[in-house]
Amino acid sequence: MIKENSGKIYRFKLDHNLGFGFAEIYDFTYISEFDGRIIYTFNRIDTEEKSDYDLKKITESGISLGPIRSVHSPGTRGKYATKYIGQRTDLIINEIPLTKEFHGLLIHEKNWNNLKKWYRSDKFKELHSNFVSYNELRNLETRILSSIVGIATKLTMKKIIDENKKVSDFYDLSEMGNFNTFIQLINTYYPIEKTENLLTEIKN
Repeated sequence: MIKENSGKIYRFKLDHNLGFGFAEIYDFTYISEFDGRIIYTFNRIDTEEKSDYDLKKITESGISLGPIRSVHSPGTRGKYATKYIGQRTDLIINEIPLTKEFHGLLIHEKNWNNLKKWYRSDKFKELHSNFVSYNELRNLETRILSSIVGIATKLTMKKIIDENKKVSDFYDLSEMGNFNTFIQLINTYYPIEKTENLLTEIKN
């Protein structure tokens, strides 16, 4: 891990003016330039911008999403600019975290629990003898790449679900980007019973 680039915390805007989230980045680009940026987001969501932040209060709110693989580091300029607010030294990770992997394509199945050929990223050398049920690695993230824009959308969707509202009232789930983000979210961060209920929001 490149420590001087890791533990940096950024504030970013959620969709639909639903507040501001916070992301922490870890830099493993010396291992993989392509997907070596790891991002976590926190449970804390502010309704308004602030000029100063207590990093400890943000980090102690707990992790909401992650570790998510990111294409780029959060940008501080442009339409989707984030605000750098500080860097901490008590890091969450020191090595690239485990991920769940699927031997095949995910694009045709909305309920990942129905798919059989799942394995952990540290078991790829003995692939066929190490397929496990989805329940065993449900809470692990994939290596699907995202941007800070996609992460903002995913956290917004999570906020909507956790407030017992319908994501489909805020997003067009027939749009491919929204659909994929929704599917990734509900198949990772919610138990199967909740996922099956949320899938009813998708119109066939």
